[in-house]
Amino acid sequence: MAKFDSATVVQRKLRAEFGINTPVEDRERSGRPSSISEKTIDKVSDTLKDKPQSSVRSVATDCSIPPTATHRIMTEYLALKPYKAQFVQQLYEEDLQDRVEMCKTLIPMLEDSHMQENVFFPDEATFYVGELVSKHNIRY
Repeated sequence: MAKFDSATVVQRKLRAEFGINTPVEDRERSGRPSSISEKTIDKVSDTLKDKPQSSVRSVATDCSIPPTATHRIMTEYLALKPYKAQFVQQLYEEDLQDRVEMCKTLIPMLEDSHMQENVFFPDEATFYVGELVSKHNIRY
């Protein structure tokens, strides 16, 4: 079991560390200065206006700043989000009549209050015949 200091000892340590009238603002930290400035934000913004489908790495190369800083500028300062492709089923003209007939069949069934208790709507899923597609890996 660890030994705990009394409240008085803790208060003394805090006063010695911070002082009674010492402000509590953060002190300036040492380390590499940030590469994000108004100039770099404008440079990234202009690059994206010229080439809107650019990747983070290509923008970083064009602007000569690190990819992590480029990503931060794009997400935090420019409020951009990655585009995620959405796949939808292709509808043909010949499908229209089949869809209308199905709706005419289902609407009376759903209007029946007794039938509503027996209908189950599972999560949506799209099935592909003969191809494997992973939506998680497609980002633009």
